[in-house]
Amino acid sequence: MRVMLTPWPNPAHLYPVVPLAWALQSAGHEVCIASHAALAPRTAGVGLPALALGDSSVTPIGPGNPWPAGLEARFEQMTEQLDLNPFDREQWDIYYQFMLPSMWDFQPYGASADDPHRELDELVRFARNWRPDLVLWDPCLPIGAIAAKACGAAHGRMLWGLDYFAYNVDRVAERLGKPGGPTVDPLAETMRPGAQRHGVDVDEELLVGQFTVDPTPIGMRLPTNTRTVSIRWEPFSAQTPIPDWLYEPLDRPRVGLTLGLSQRLFFKDGWEHVAKLMDMVAELDIDVVATLNEDQLACVGRVPDNVRTIDYLPLNQLLPTCSALIHQGGLGTFAAASAFSVPQLIIDFEVDNGTSVVVNDDGTEQLATEKHTESSLTANYVIGRGAGLPLDIRQPVEQMQKQLVRILAEPSFQEGAASIYQDTVASPTPNHIVPVLERLTAQYRRR
Repeated sequence: MRVMLTPWPNPAHLYPVVPLAWALQSAGHEVCIASHAALAPRTAGVGLPALALGDSSVTPIGPGNPWPAGLEARFEQMTEQLDLNPFDREQWDIYYQFMLPSMWDFQPYGASADDPHRELDELVRFARNWRPDLVLWDPCLPIGAIAAKACGAAHGRMLWGLDYFAYNVDRVAERLGKPGGPTVDPLAETMRPGAQRHGVDVDEELLVGQFTVDPTPIGMRLPTNTRTVSIRWEPFSAQTPIPDWLYEPLDRPRVGLTLGLSQRLFFKDGWEHVAKLMDMVAELDIDVVATLNEDQLACVGRVPDNVRTIDYLPLNQLLPTCSALIHQGGLGTFAAASAFSVPQLIIDFEVDNGTSVVVNDDGTEQLATEKHTESSLTANYVIGRGAGLPLDIRQPVEQMQKQLVRILAEPSFQEGAASIYQDTVASPTPNHIVPVLERLTAQYRRR
């Protein structure tokens, strides 16, 4: 069996699929990772074949892209037409402000079938020649679905986070065409030009796949109508040599601090709260390892003596030495902490999804962010399992300190983290779902 995986060109989207790609290879299947050329060096670095699409000198930046003037207003109008309750409104805002724009690097909103679609055309051409039996596509890179249908392969989505896509497709379908409701599905409109270009119908399978491979815990998932294959999230990240200081004996607790990789790739500004995080830990008798880059540290006047900063350190190296982890609420970081039974302090607070719109000098619009899109749902799950607490960076430093001290002092948080770990190891491994994927491929392949 030949399997093509199409992650969005960001390490945070590549790394969740690596354990499954290795499992497929170990079972005797051919695997290819097809994505924008910007991801090819990372793909080769994890030992997987890489198909490089497009121009390597162009870096896709997804939600960091400027929006065409007026498009924000168009989506605000659609938001009113959907008449959503507060919870659905939050998921919708994340969907159209972050997820849909990630597709527009390769399928510009409002394009026509005659406009250039370089990456899509290259992917379809390769798929028709290589003839994969199965395509597992990233919902932020749905050109994989078009390529699968164009060559007759079975296809499903490989999630790397919460399923904002199918959830909001369902919300739009409930109101589409009804009086006062929206007249178009924005995901369908995004995919339609490329689909028409290659003779593919825009139907439900194209939008949400024939099935979905989902690594998120069942209790955290957004409810959808899709067929789902559960898989254990096996934390994987690029490796570096183990620092000689990492496993030296400590006479006090170590706390990890990370704000993830994805957002610092998209957003260079908005890191003022890092200085407050430093103030929070400065007076505590703890050892802190903070994986922060220059942009994130730019607002910090002086790094406290008990804090070691490093641009990057794999969490599978850092976390076994930690008594707690402070983080941004991304699902990958949550999964890593869960895999090592580490209590979590998750940055989360009440705000309109942590986003604001900045108008550039040329009239285009760009999103800025204050918190991670997944932080509220991640925090709610962790808190509900007794494995951590929220961290409101708008509170006084003293209040933030109390949250961290509780995490370190109260044994119940370690017990909660151990409970989430047990749930993690009870989920099917990548090796376990390979036979499931083989059966689904035989069922859905159309040639």
